[in-house]
Amino acid sequence: MKLHGRDDDIKLLRRKLRELAKKKDGDEDAAANKHVGEMIFVSGTSGVGKSALIHKGLGNHAAKIGYIIAFGKFNDRLLSPLSAFSDAITCLAKHIDIAVEDKKIATLIRNKIQNEFDREDVEQLRRVLPGCTELLGGRRSSLFCPPSKADEVTHYSRGGSDSKLGDTNRWVSLTLAGKESISRMHYAVRRLLKIICSHLKGVVVLFIDDLQWGDTATLDLLKSIVLDGDIPSLLIIGAYREDEVPDHHPLAFHIRELEQMNVSITKIRIDSLSVDYAIPLVAGALGMDDDDSK
Repeated sequence: MKLHGRDDDIKLLRRKLRELAKKKDGDEDAAANKHVGEMIFVSGTSGVGKSALIHKGLGNHAAKIGYIIAFGKFNDRLLSPLSAFSDAITCLAKHIDIAVEDKKIATLIRNKIQNEFDREDVEQLRRVLPGCTELLGGRRSSLFCPPSKADEVTHYSRGGSDSKLGDTNRWVSLTLAGKESISRMHYAVRRLLKIICSHLKGVVVLFIDDLQWGDTATLDLLKSIVLDGDIPSLLIIGAYREDEVPDHHPLAFHIRELEQMNVSITKIRIDSLSVDYAIPLVAGALGMDDDDSK
């Protein structure tokens, strides 16, 4: 079904694709590829057509010209950290395995991944992106893998002095171990995206839907990705229900923070269709022509 009343928004989205594609085609040396990323946020109330705008207005167009759009969607009934991001990367991995016409490129991407990451990084990526096992190498995780630094710190925290100073030191150690693990995970995901985006044709779009239900781990990871100047031709689009994102919402805070960091933020607000656009929409759904609808 045709989208009605969204022509300007569709033109804006497609222009962003063309601009990123030109940057990729025009950058001949690695240094020229470095740039602060950009994000597009699509907002509006429930059912107004945010997802349809991306799927039909951008997704179909991108598929025709060989670009890739990978989708992930948060669910208010399944509040699992990083779930929508994981689904989007799984979608991207399946595209590489199935839809990439040049199988040499798919093989090259897999070989680059195998050469880039050590076993600990691969294990961490598998935990964050369980649907990408095949892309990451297909080796089964060991049931007796060596303990991570976080595990070692946790083990240490069970022993030692019971003094307040000891408790404070153990709490600080646990916090640092957690931050180190998150930082390493962010770095691994960014390196993975750099390999993929560097070898695929055109632009890669990650579309994360229903960000109003997103967790802070996802928001932090998206910020880490968009601030990385080494990932070429990656466009991140997020959609959310504006009536569920007040000023104190974590998503609203992250958007303001990205703007302060000079990230290019494009905001598209979707309103309900006016009567002039609603009439042909209903007429089309009922199989009526323009004369009958009037």
